[in-house]
Amino acid sequence: MVSRINGKIALAGGAGNVGEGIVRAFLQEGATVVASSCSSKSLEELRSHLGELATDRYVTMTADFGEIESVEKLRDDILNQFGQLDAVVASLGGTWKENMPLTQVSITDWQKYLLSNLTTHFIAARTFLPSLQYQQGSTYTFIGGAAAEIPIPNYSLVAIPAAAQLMLAQMAIAEMKETYTRINEVVIHSWVSTRSTKGIEQPEWITADDVGKYVAWLACDEAYMVAGSIIRLYQRYADPTHSRSHANITS
Repeated sequence: MVSRINGKIALAGGAGNVGEGIVRAFLQEGATVVASSCSSKSLEELRSHLGELATDRYVTMTADFGEIESVEKLRDDILNQFGQLDAVVASLGGTWKENMPLTQVSITDWQKYLLSNLTTHFIAARTFLPSLQYQQGSTYTFIGGAAAEIPIPNYSLVAIPAAAQLMLAQMAIAEMKETYTRINEVVIHSWVSTRSTKGIEQPEWITADDVGKYVAWLACDEAYMVAGSIIRLYQRYADPTHSRSHANITS
């Protein structure tokens, strides 16, 4: 059976736990995946976790998504090596564990998280969307979290950039609706089970592989009708006979 995105060239920005599920799913579906991170060590660790999937279709390229020149070089390197780019998944940013009210946040931390959780998305979109817009069947998928829509006390340094990133995605959708590129945002409204949560995860949590399989489906031609949408992935059904997470899609 031919895989659904066989032959496509995909960029997955970020090599974290959710990023691992995304990279794995794209490889399973036949794509060549350029995995990028500022850390070559993280990319090699990801290679080891991918096991037999880490063939020559798993390509690593380092880049700092907080620097325009670095991301532009990444784009040029991908196009020079493959001659095309079909899908970009922006799984960027990180969490914050300080449990501190907004009024106690330092300006240093504020600027740090605006860079890592918002500016990185701006730079990625600014760099790759112009390259995708003339590529038929191309997709750009933003990955976000529930903190963009739900005010979680003492979590401001993730929530505020996430809310702005959601609007960034909506601006890109509005401004590029006449191009070939299908742009969507996937907002994860669930805890995510990953390697790092082993031992504490709950049955209702969705997994990194759940996220990856859904995002890989968005990149395939059979998902042509899903464009300009904000897609919310919720936790798995409590009924153990339902193994899939459920999604809410708005345009």
